[in-house]
Amino acid sequence: MKKIALLLIFLAIPSFAVYIDAGLGYGGASTEVDDKSVDDIICNDCDELAVSFGVRVGGQVSERFWIAGQLAGLGHRYYKSGDYIQFNSYLLGPSFIFYPVDHFHLSGSVGFSWTANQTDIRGLDMYDGVGAAIEFTAAYDTGVRGHGVLLGMKLFSSSNELETSEKDLSMVGVTLFIAYVHK
Repeated sequence: MKKIALLLIFLAIPSFAVYIDAGLGYGGASTEVDDKSVDDIICNDCDELAVSFGVRVGGQVSERFWIAGQLAGLGHRYYKSGDYIQFNSYLLGPSFIFYPVDHFHLSGSVGFSWTANQTDIRGLDMYDGVGAAIEFTAAYDTGVRGHGVLLGMKLFSSSNELETSEKDLSMVGVTLFIAYVHK
């Protein structure tokens, strides 16, 4: 009986479609602490850089619909003459992926968020916190089945309450991204 059950499991595994994607993005972001822009509070004439990353693993629900678990993040760095302040927000949660037509990828994610902020400026205290985040993506998928590349745009937003200070840290970023996809 155990052998028959194992045989059925091994026969079913190849029929389960696995979805995997992983990639990086570059773009712009806005970071606020208690509804005040970091530009206005700390860094008036700083240069800025925003990068995003994401990894999803999941399975197929129907021909055009997939569900995956996602780990994603947005890093927003302010820098000037060797000094920097960097705000990092991460998302962990479910992702819903939809292909309305071949090669057109739409997805949305919502989940738990946490921050890991850092600076090299002496005397500036940086706090981390937890909260919630959402992410939306629209992309062109170069493959139909098997392997491909996603080329698209990502909108990431998070809101976290910082430890100790109990202030709200909000980040919004829009990045262009490229990702490997297997489905």
